[in-house]
Amino acid sequence: MSKGRCIVYGGGGFIGSHLCEQLLNENYDVTVFDKLNFARRNITGFSEDIKIIEGDFNNESDLRNSLEGIDFVFHLVSSTLPESSNKNPEYDAETNLISSLRLFQECIAKKINKVVFLSSGGTVYGIPETIPIPENHSAHPICSYGIIKKAIEDYLYMFNKLYELNYNIFRLSNPYGERQNPNASQGAVPVFINKAINEEEITVWGNGDVVRDYIYVKDAVKVLVRSLNHEAKDKIYNLSSGEGHSINELIDLIRKVSGKVLKVKYLKGRKIDVPVNILDNTLVKSSFSWKPEKKFEDGLKVTYDYLKKMAEDDR
Repeated sequence: MSKGRCIVYGGGGFIGSHLCEQLLNENYDVTVFDKLNFARRNITGFSEDIKIIEGDFNNESDLRNSLEGIDFVFHLVSSTLPESSNKNPEYDAETNLISSLRLFQECIAKKINKVVFLSSGGTVYGIPETIPIPENHSAHPICSYGIIKKAIEDYLYMFNKLYELNYNIFRLSNPYGERQNPNASQGAVPVFINKAINEEEITVWGNGDVVRDYIYVKDAVKVLVRSLNHEAKDKIYNLSSGEGHSINELIDLIRKVSGKVLKVKYLKGRKIDVPVNILDNTLVKSSFSWKPEKKFEDGLKVTYDYLKKMAEDDR
């Protein structure tokens, strides 16, 4: 028997496809909403078990129609990346903030049970004053991507207070794992692994000392699904491994799992790169009786094997 009807905006993507799979595993009905003619590769293993809607997240009628009969909403859509968002903040606001507001207003009208929003633990806090970063840390983003994510969080708070829209926000650290696009400009793990597979030079901004918190995607989506039937006073959670690894450590581990000699080129550092970002995951662990299970090296090995097979299949 179905536990409820879910729609995943951005369900054809890396995180979204894993979330859909976990929802199916836990007996939810799943609808994927993604852009027109989106690539189906990530959902081929279970596409027969889900409903698929192709549409425009910026189109009001597409949003309204997609919510018919839905109980739970997952908002994973973003049209920008942290490193490129500052080049056109107006576009960032128009395509991400305005569309999110339209979505939430439709959710209120349709009496949706809960909205789960995937925010950015790597950008909303800005330059941290304490490590690891707790949820109540000040939020002063230094890129438009983080500013928009924080604004969406604040609007969810407002809609909850004014219209009782139920929600949870998860400030995700750096997710990695199978299905992540190795040709995108975001995600050091798949980009570096792809360079290793193709024996190409890895480019690093700065000296490689930048520290990030990496979480295996299958661990992360378990919490997102668990949140549907979880009610607590806290609405915002860091979702992370709680451990930090420098870029140089990451490169060393990729050397280890791949057995390859890697060529690395170091360039001048970028102003948008926060030196250290490790999220305190104490609250999410205690609230959801959860802990990240996949060790970083093991997760990298799984990701390497997946991307290597994908590269072989594409040849």
